[in-house]
Amino acid sequence: MEIVSILGAKGQDMGKFASKLRIGEKIGFGFGLVGLLFLGVIWQYHSTLQQSLADYQRLQDVYGAKKSYALEIENSMLEARRVEKLFLIDRSEARVEEVGGHVQDVLRYAEELGNIDQSAAKTSSRIKELSLAYNQQFLMIADAWRTKGLDHNSGLQGAFRDTVHELEAMAGRFKVGNLYLQLLQIRRGEKDLGLRREAQYRDRVFQLIEEYKQKLADSELEQPVQEKFLQEINTYRDTFTAYARDVLANQNVAGGKGPFWQAAHRLEALINGHYIPDLEQHILQLRRREKDYLLRGDKVYVDMALHELELINAQVKGSDISMTDKAMFGGLLAKYKNDFLALVEQNRRIEQVTEEMKKAVSEIAGLVDDNVVSANQTMNQMASDINLSSRENEKLMLWIVAGAVLLGIFFAITITLRIVHPLRKMAGILDQLAYEEPAERMPFVPEGRDEVNSMAESVNTMADHKARFIAWWKMSMEEADVCEQLKKVITAGDGQKNQSLGEAEKELLSAIAARRELLAEQYREISRLNRGISERAERLLKEHHKGESGTSINTIYHLTQSIRNILEMTATPHNSKAMTGPSDGFGGVNGVADERPYIRLSAGYIAYRFHRHASHTGGMGITMTGTLVWRMTRRAVSPIRPPCRMPWPRLPMTTRS
Repeated sequence: MEIVSILGAKGQDMGKFASKLRIGEKIGFGFGLVGLLFLGVIWQYHSTLQQSLADYQRLQDVYGAKKSYALEIENSMLEARRVEKLFLIDRSEARVEEVGGHVQDVLRYAEELGNIDQSAAKTSSRIKELSLAYNQQFLMIADAWRTKGLDHNSGLQGAFRDTVHELEAMAGRFKVGNLYLQLLQIRRGEKDLGLRREAQYRDRVFQLIEEYKQKLADSELEQPVQEKFLQEINTYRDTFTAYARDVLANQNVAGGKGPFWQAAHRLEALINGHYIPDLEQHILQLRRREKDYLLRGDKVYVDMALHELELINAQVKGSDISMTDKAMFGGLLAKYKNDFLALVEQNRRIEQVTEEMKKAVSEIAGLVDDNVVSANQTMNQMASDINLSSRENEKLMLWIVAGAVLLGIFFAITITLRIVHPLRKMAGILDQLAYEEPAERMPFVPEGRDEVNSMAESVNTMADHKARFIAWWKMSMEEADVCEQLKKVITAGDGQKNQSLGEAEKELLSAIAARRELLAEQYREISRLNRGISERAERLLKEHHKGESGTSINTIYHLTQSIRNILEMTATPHNSKAMTGPSDGFGGVNGVADERPYIRLSAGYIAYRFHRHASHTGGMGITMTGTLVWRMTRRAVSPIRPPCRMPWPRLPMTTRS
């Protein structure tokens, strides 16, 4: 029941609101509502489209950017690694700067990656840290190579190469093995000559001496040493010539001894003072192990090279060379060893730093790959979510469009019914007016602006007028019957007169009471109309400068017409004299039924006075209209005398009471 009452109250409120709108305004309002609905549909579609575009834009700006920056970081690191390998090949200083440039690119892209969101910021921070570590380690490698030597003639490589060249040059000074062998051949020929005493062995020795001189000249011995060797070999030749002459003459040679023998021993001692056994072979073996290490990087060759150094050092120490030469040999061997071991240490450092660089690069690559994989997964998930959301929004849009269409149809039907239903009801009431007295009235809102509402007011007024006319007619007929009975009672005999007088008095009093009640009702109706005139007059005064006074003027005019009709009906229909006053020129008469002093009661005159005051005072006449109508209606509805033109009978007190 409460719900029904609430719905009823809502319906009444809607009816009042609808009555304040004209038909055109209702139609416009309906089209406006439908337009608003479709504007809402368009707005919803636009919002959905904007949301989808925003989602795709975010997908591109966030996860697409993550993937893009990650790939740029990866490419920059690959370029840095490529240049790093080129540096290890050609060891150019320009490569160091080029690697630094690629690392700066990595740092820039990592910074851009970190600006995307919080998760990317952590990855970016780690990538920047690893990139800086990689660059620092590469600079350490470059410094190690500068120490080691960017080419074969710089750094440690150049140092131990110079040392070994000095060692080889010094070993050349002790390269007398061929001279020693040649001396042994000479001594052999010498022995053969003493045993066989043939000239060919003498010639053989002379030939070997000449070869010895040639080898001495071709040797790397210092010039003073060569001269010393040449002096001794010449002494040997001279003394051997004398010995050979004695031998070929078959003289006693004293066991093959003599000055030549002593000269040969001096040559042998001189050779032993400049000879280190297998020195050249061991130096070549040392260079072989050195180059094996530089080529392969295997530390086993380091041990082999150190072993060869120990052998050379032992041979030098065990040789008959001078202590000065031994000290020089020892110094060169020690310097070579130190430089070679320093080079090995730099290689070890380079290997260690290279491994650290590889770890940093590997971790950067892992972070980049993880970022790319995560971005791809997120992009795929977001794309799936966006597609799902788009399908749901599409369904929602279809429901919204369907709802908008249904609401549009509902509003159209509602507005149409608001117009058609009152007209249909009004047609029914008009049909009743034509053939009967209608008891039903049209719903009417006093402040309504609707044309149908105005028509309803007019129809209700017509129905009220017809009802009043019928009521007055019935009452007049009853009064006529009562008057007829009174005449009969007055003319009748006393017995019958007393009997009928009481009944007639009751009927007359009842008719008078009904007439007064009807007059009171008309008075209330006139008062209501008068209030309407006053309100309209006040509103007209406010609307004077708004261009809307026409509506209020028409309303006032219709209200005055209604008052005129009521006043005409209030006048006694049996008194022809009361209705024959002079005309006022506006459709009314100047006079009333009770023959009171001359009063203008015409509604046309009221309208005339209103328009005249409004035109002369510029709107001030509006305020006088209410007072004027009130005074005239008060005088018009004052109590009237009974319609019967006869003396009132004097009734007993009991009867009149």
